[in-house]
Amino acid sequence: MDAALSECIRRLSGRKEPAPLVPGKIWDPELDATIGRLLPDREPLKGALHLWNDNLSRAHEIVQEIETPTAGYLHGVMHRREPDYGNSKYWFRRVGDHPLFQAVREAALDLLAGRFAELKEIRAEVEKSGSWDALRMVDWCQEAEGKDDPLARFLRSLQSREIGLLVDACGRPPRG
Repeated sequence: MDAALSECIRRLSGRKEPAPLVPGKIWDPELDATIGRLLPDREPLKGALHLWNDNLSRAHEIVQEIETPTAGYLHGVMHRREPDYGNSKYWFRRVGDHPLFQAVREAALDLLAGRFAELKEIRAEVEKSGSWDALRMVDWCQEAEGKDDPLARFLRSLQSREIGLLVDACGRPPRG
């Protein structure tokens, strides 16, 4: 199973373009079927993989049955991508201060110092805050919905890193 799981993660992390903020369909139906057969005892990881593969309904079925901060985080991201921004904020409020928020903030600052340096106002806001504001990201995603501008491209890149961090938090197997 670990080889199949590693292959799923390799394919998802190797997408040519980051996943859309609001997906219209499952990215790879064949991969989705593979994810469905994996990990009968590791539902949070399965939920994160389905989320990364743009299968929001399956991700939702899985994470709504789990009551952990990381499942709540996955739930918030899933609703953000639906888009159901109010419900997303509800879940992020329930999550509180998640341990991954600092890593997401660092990923955002990394992207804003590099490919997205023109987003000076966003960078200043993230730097000033001192901690990651998941509710603010929901607002940015709502503002960027349906657009292909620097903000939308930044958010897609950041979301990809965020979901990768969630996969890690759910128990990605060691690389090797």
